[in-house]
Amino acid sequence: MIPIDDIGFAITCISPTPVKVNGHFCDVFEGIHGKAGRVALKRPRIGATGYDDVVVRRFEREAATWRKLRHPHILEFLGTFKRDGHMYFVSPFISNGTLVEYIAEHPDINRVRLLCETADAVKYLHKEAVIHGDIKASNILIGDNGYSLLCDFGLTKTVESRTSTAMRGAGTFRWQGPELWDNAPKSFESDVYAFGMTIVEVLTGEVPFHDLTNDMAVMYAVILRDERPSKIPAESSNGISYENVWDVASACWPRTPSDRIPMFEAFQRIRTDPSLASSHQS
Repeated sequence: MIPIDDIGFAITCISPTPVKVNGHFCDVFEGIHGKAGRVALKRPRIGATGYDDVVVRRFEREAATWRKLRHPHILEFLGTFKRDGHMYFVSPFISNGTLVEYIAEHPDINRVRLLCETADAVKYLHKEAVIHGDIKASNILIGDNGYSLLCDFGLTKTVESRTSTAMRGAGTFRWQGPELWDNAPKSFESDVYAFGMTIVEVLTGEVPFHDLTNDMAVMYAVILRDERPSKIPAESSNGISYENVWDVASACWPRTPSDRIPMFEAFQRIRTDPSLASSHQS
């Protein structure tokens, strides 16, 4: 089935080395597209004997999911291609980097707005029956217009699809709902929990449970002591209150999945934040 929307004929000047290492699965290169200009080329890592069936299926699943998504806060899918034995996803090149990098360089940016845009994107995914599976600030890019763009759909699945082994422990531990540690499948509710932890990451500039040094310590704190991250800071450096957004985070991270608010409610509650009174979120 590879490739989907093959645009390799239009790609030239692929960078010789990655411009970004994307987790354990992919590297990102830069290229030039005849019409789109600078593009990002996401390439799954290849083994000594080439791509195995698991990697190929994951590539095809991500491409099939990503290509149908159309939203102002989701990174645009341009196509795929295969060259010299490697498979590539093609998307616009985003020079501002990830949300993690952006807030470090722009500490006074309205973080509530960026979270609202992300919530809007996840709400859209859920409306389209798509589970993201790995929501965190490093999977959110900042476009040239300063708006957030949710990306990295390697762990997505549609609600209708059968859950695979890869979907059951994949992702990033500190953002995962505790049910996933017991081998439960990804769900809308686990996305909501991850979004709650992304709120922590964006407001604090630190990973969730940053004071705990390893995954076992996080598991012990969450399951045995029912701990959640501290709601600090209470406001931004320029006086924007975070009270409402912290309340949304609290509603996203109950231990029992059915007790978590749905994503459309998380979006609506952030959308009405006083700091966004003059903006127009769709």
